[in-house]
Amino acid sequence: MNFKKFSLLAALTLALSMPVFAQDDSAGSENPSDEEWASADDANKSSDDEFADAVSYDGSTDSEFADDEEYASAYAKYKAESTKKSEIERQRNEGFARAVLLGVRGQIGTNTFLLGENDDGWGMGFQIGGGLMVKMNLGIKHLSLAPELTFNYRYYTYEKDMEIYTNKANIDIMMFEIPMIVRYSFEDLGADIYVGLGVNLGLKLTGSSEFSTSGETRENTVATSGMEVGGVFDLGYMLTRWVSIDVRVVQCFTSLLNETLVAEEAFSKSSLNTFYTSLGVTFMF
Repeated sequence: MNFKKFSLLAALTLALSMPVFAQDDSAGSENPSDEEWASADDANKSSDDEFADAVSYDGSTDSEFADDEEYASAYAKYKAESTKKSEIERQRNEGFARAVLLGVRGQIGTNTFLLGENDDGWGMGFQIGGGLMVKMNLGIKHLSLAPELTFNYRYYTYEKDMEIYTNKANIDIMMFEIPMIVRYSFEDLGADIYVGLGVNLGLKLTGSSEFSTSGETRENTVATSGMEVGGVFDLGYMLTRWVSIDVRVVQCFTSLLNETLVAEEAFSKSSLNTFYTSLGVTFMF
């Protein structure tokens, strides 16, 4: 009987003491708290940074890893990968620059009438102008398109002896021209020569005229047309990659005069299809 009581008392005492042991084991456990984990992470990060600093390699001969082929190879691969995107962008920009060139062109020349009717008395005039141009490759070797936006001033003179009196006239015109020229260069022949062929569209911006006869002078009685269309032939020589000179001829297919608005009888049945010849200088950039 006493042995059974003793066993029951021992079991009860052990059962009551288990929470205490569990609490002590938890307090003394080796599992770290959140603060301990954070502290350990900081320590590991610091160690990684120190290790990276210790083994860093900048590709210079002064580095302690300059003679280590493994590090040198890894560094070269890293540099190639890091610059790949910028290299592609650079090549793309260079390709665009080669495919499309911008430039400015100035010209001076003369104008005459070759295909007109009733054009007796008209003399040789002059023109001067300049503007912007774009040169674009057409995807075929040595072939390019060169459109321009040009402003030109033209001056025409007229003088005809009528026995008793003399008729005189002059015309001033400011034109906005758009030549569209296809060029072919002869680089394969070892010559920096190119030829061009295209069309020329001209739009009159302003114009004025003066007509004198029998001592009387009348203003703006020789009306000019507002638009002209012609063909263009261009022959040029490249002085350098960026500078060229050329001789250009333009034959207009439309008349300079507006027959319906001309008030002078001397020009009532005249059609003046102008032929222009000019010398130009182009600067590319």
